[in-house]
Amino acid sequence: MPPPGGEADSSSRDASASTSSAAHALVLEHVHPATRLMEKRRQTFDAQAQLDAQRAAFEEKEKGFAEREAIIKRKDLELQENLVRFGKFLQENDGKRARAKRRAADEAQSRLWKEAEIETLAERLRAARVRDETASAEVSKNARYASYLESVLEHVSGDPEALSGFTEVEDILARHATLAATNADLIRAHRSFANDSERVRAETAAYVEEKKDEALTLNNEIARLKKTLEHTTLLKQETARARDGKLKTEATRKMEHGRVCFATEHLFRRVRSRSAVKYAADENPLERLRVIGEYMSDLDAIVKQRHKENPGLTD
Repeated sequence: MPPPGGEADSSSRDASASTSSAAHALVLEHVHPATRLMEKRRQTFDAQAQLDAQRAAFEEKEKGFAEREAIIKRKDLELQENLVRFGKFLQENDGKRARAKRRAADEAQSRLWKEAEIETLAERLRAARVRDETASAEVSKNARYASYLESVLEHVSGDPEALSGFTEVEDILARHATLAATNADLIRAHRSFANDSERVRAETAAYVEEKKDEALTLNNEIARLKKTLEHTTLLKQETARARDGKLKTEATRKMEHGRVCFATEHLFRRVRSRSAVKYAADENPLERLRVIGEYMSDLDAIVKQRHKENPGLTD
């Protein structure tokens, strides 16, 4: 942690440094470029030294923070271990208490189940007695059907042209049970086929609606893409026209620049040939224009001086 007043000291140092930098800038405007370059290098070295000092202080602080972080992590790990041990202790106690409560609840539930089972068995016994009485009554009631089946069996066995193959009453009952089961299977199959037909019809209708919506969405997307294509085409054409105009403008500028350079070179050669000052053969157009300007200024001064000395001179 920085000492109190450190920010104020750094602010005052920054203010004094900015003031001194402004003063140096004012002074350096009127000194030789080499001296200015040396002063700039000195300021750079000073700034680098300050930066190195700040980096060292930052590394020292970072080291202290790392040590504090390691201590905090170690304490946090110890606290977590103690918390885990305490949690295990609480879980063991809760487990023991839960097991004891569960055993008591199991015993009470087992007692209730046994009582319920006794009541269920008693009810089943009463129901069995009722079923036995009902079955006895049903047997007495169906005795005439047994006699009818026996007479049918005697009639079939006495008829040599019968091809039923019934030799006992159980065969007739078995055939009836088979036909009843087959009829039940056919009814279930019919219901299943009807349900499948309704399901397929509903799925077909939903599929048709979904495809209609999808076709409408695709048509909208196609229309949007067509508009996007038209807009992109127009934008491309505008971009091409702008590019052509830019290329044309650039070509015009290059042509004008070439003309200016050619005229500058011609005037520069005439100035060098007529001027008493030995100008260097510089290839920079700006430097040539500066030489031409100086020559024209000197020529204008000479003309003005001549007119001043000879007021009546018109040429």
